[in-house]
Amino acid sequence: MSLLPEDFFRLLPIRRKSGVRIRIQKKQGLPFFYRRSLKRKAFFIGIFLCLAGLYILSQFIWNIHVEGNYANSTQTILNSLDAAGIHHGIWKKRVDCSKTASYLREQFPNLTWVSAKIEGTQLVLAVKENVDGYVIEEKADDPQNLVAKKEGTVVRIITRNGIPQVLPGDTCQAGDILVKGEIPLVNDSGETYGYSYVHADADIDLETTWYYYDTFPLSHTVRTYQKAEKKTPVFQISAYRFFLGNLLPENFVASLRSMTGTADQKTEKRENGADEEVSLQQLYLTENFALPFYFGYRQKFPFEVQKETYSEHEAKEKASQNYQKFHRNLSEKGLQISENHVTIELNDTSCITKGTLRVIERAVEAQPCEMQKMSDGKETMVDEQQ
Repeated sequence: MSLLPEDFFRLLPIRRKSGVRIRIQKKQGLPFFYRRSLKRKAFFIGIFLCLAGLYILSQFIWNIHVEGNYANSTQTILNSLDAAGIHHGIWKKRVDCSKTASYLREQFPNLTWVSAKIEGTQLVLAVKENVDGYVIEEKADDPQNLVAKKEGTVVRIITRNGIPQVLPGDTCQAGDILVKGEIPLVNDSGETYGYSYVHADADIDLETTWYYYDTFPLSHTVRTYQKAEKKTPVFQISAYRFFLGNLLPENFVASLRSMTGTADQKTEKRENGADEEVSLQQLYLTENFALPFYFGYRQKFPFEVQKETYSEHEAKEKASQNYQKFHRNLSEKGLQISENHVTIELNDTSCITKGTLRVIERAVEAQPCEMQKMSDGKETMVDEQQ
């Protein structure tokens, strides 16, 4: 039979009339629990310390989340923030969201919009990038000439503004003016009475000479991977990492050396080496309350290193692959190879690929115009008629 305290006292008249004895077998409720727990002070101290610890942890940033980035990797943005003093574990009051957003816009010109906000223990950075990757520089209207950056032959020239100084097939040296931004003004008598200065603009393709050189030794090392080791549990607190699989007596010292927080540090020396893979997941108390605790696993992939020598066919194939990679890089930059005079040579120790290439490129740069002065000593400049 269960009774409330006030109902228990209502039974006293009935007990006196009936002459029975009432015995309380169990008392339940917070007041009784508190009195029974006075002897267990460590329990209450533990609860208090736990709540205090959660409160202290909630005052720091334990996760920096970046969303909307494509051209700039998350790690690149985090490294930039770390250089500015914003990193995991920073006190939330030291983070100024508006200054953080402004800093990122200054560091990354292709970010058109940045939003920074703190949610729980997370710093959420939402960014937007322009479609072309980086902000296109606006063309200035100052008078300028177009000059050659390299020695070469003009393949194509389409002038939109200015006076062309060369024709397709002409050769030019570095620094030669290809399109002039200075236009002489001539009267009916054929005399020059002034100059009109414009912003020279043209599409000019030059065929230039490139020198290609690549070499690599014939002797090389080859890794032969063996069976992967078993996964060992990993626990990380902030920047300190514990490899729990190394807590055996014979590996305890190695475990202490591994408490550095770097995933690629080799703490166990092997004769032939091993690759290491570490996977970690962060603990969350709530959706936005990230804790500085991580758990996961580490797995090692041991391998043996053997020395081998390329055969003539293998060496030429590797040299050809290196050249094709170089060719693709040029094509991605909009350059075109018109002639190829590259040869592959082998000696006792190395393979050498060298030669010249004829590359079609837009090797042109702008150069300010020098203002001409007339005989009266005054500078004459006429605005271009639109």
